[in-house]
Order: sequence, then C-alpha cells, then structure tokens
Amino acid sequence: MAGAEPLVDAAASGAIGLDDGFPNGQLRIYGLIGDPVSQVRAPSPMTQRLRQAGLNAALVPLHVPAVVLPVAFGGLKLIRNLDGLVITVPHKIPMAELVDRSSERARLVSAINVARREADGSWSGDILDGVGFVRGLMDRGFDPKGQSAFVVGAGGAGSAVAVELVLAGASVRVFDVSATRAHALAQRLQQANYAIESAETADPSGAALVVNATPLGMRQDDPLPLDPTLLSPEMMVAEVVMKPPVTPFLQQAKARGCRIQLGEAVMLYQLDAQVAFFREGLLRKASAAH
Repeated sequence: MAGAEPLVDAAASGAIGLDDGFPNGQLRIYGLIGDPVSQVRAPSPMTQRLRQAGLNAALVPLHVPAVVLPVAFGGLKLIRNLDGLVITVPHKIPMAELVDRSSERARLVSAINVARREADGSWSGDILDGVGFVRGLMDRGFDPKGQSAFVVGAGGAGSAVAVELVLAGASVRVFDVSATRAHALAQRLQQANYAIESAETADPSGAALVVNATPLGMRQDDPLPLDPTLLSPEMMVAEVVMKPPVTPFLQQAKARGCRIQLGEAVMLYQLDAQVAFFREGLLRKASAAH
C-alpha cells in the first residue's frame, strides 16, 4: 500500500495548492464512470492515495448511462482539469474503443478500467482489475502459478481476471452465458499461446480456484453464478462483486468449507497500480512541459 513518502514531485503533480484547503480551485479531477455508481467504494481510498502521493486531486463518481457513453466521454475530454478516469461496469469494453491507445494487457482483454490524458491531449487506457485480483490472491497465500482456475463471466471483469491468471501461470477455463463471448476470449488468448479454454457448462469440478466474474450477486434477486453443490472444500472461491461484501455465492462457498476472497480485493489491491498509472501520465506531462 502507498506510504507517506510522496510518489511524485510538485512540478509533476500539480501539488501547488495542497495547503490552500481541500478541495480548492487547483484540484485535479479523476472521474469514476459507471452505470450505476452507487455501489462503488473506490472514491474515498483512491482520493486518500492520490493525496498521499502528493497530488492535489480527488476521484469523483460520475453516473454515465451506457447509451450516452460516447457523447459523455467527448464532453469529459473538454474539462481541462480532468486528468483521468476509472471505469466500471458496463463501460469497460466500449471505452476500449473510445481511447486513442491501449496497453498490451488491455488489448488481450479488449477492455480498459483506467484511462489518462497524455501530454499531447490523447487518451491511453489499461486494465488493472486482474492485477488487483491476483495481488489479493497472493496476499492470501494462493499462488496461481501451476493452478487450474474456473472463471464465470467473459465480460470486462472476467476477461481481465482470466488474462491476469494466465499471465501468472494458471490454466483457465472460462464460462459465459454467451458461449460466443467465452469462445472469443479463449481463442484470443490461445492465439497468444496462453493456457485457456472455454467451458460449455458452469461446472468448476477439478478447479483449485473458482471465480464469479459476473455482476450476479449485486441484487438480492440475482441467481447464483453456478450450482454451489459443485464446490468442494479444497477450492478457493473468489468474487468481483463488491456490494454486498459477502455475496450469497460466497456465503454458499463458506458453508461448504471453501476459502474465499471478497470482491473488494479487486479494488483495494489495484489502487496503488492505478496511482502509478496516473503518476506516469503526470510525469510525461511534466517532461513535455520542460
């Protein structure tokens, strides 16, 4: 986690104004866009880390309906003190098409969850959900290397988790209610020589790690992502849904003796990676200005 020592110098960060009260007129804004955003938990801890990094900045939730995303992004780009975006459902996949360039990881996922304004005014994107997810697993003593994983969901979050798991050395099976989407993800990663295949049914048998990477669990009347009787005690069961903290799926997993990882790990363990991503953009701007 971020320490007290600033990660950027004043010239690069726009730290001038930190002693003038918070917030103030020199505030740099990072927006968190989603539809909805009432469930997000990142604004407070992310703002704390930005300030610990020496930035006069804050992360602000912005409810952007999916149908107006391209128009909204066009408007957001006109806000001169908006330096970047954190992106949540359902915008991760379409935003990858709206930025000017994406990281190799993001191209494999075909989605982004962070974007920043570069010195030339263009926008770059990356996907860090899987980074946070795997860091959380490692902190709990579960090393994905050489392990088998079953991921339910091949959307933005599921793709990010699957990509980071294969990058960490796991073999992955991915299931989605859209067989076409699961197959497309598997094919894309197979072409890059990663160990992944699509599954025809939501059966995690034989997996050491089982992941719900769908939105199922956010609402009280949601069905479970898979039949909990297929879970066994030796499995690690993980979520990407953050609210409620312990979803019905995780409750079922605990009842069957499984170790669990809360969905909040995806957010909490990637905050420093997000700050580093935004910091790199600020340093590039500072270098271009000199």
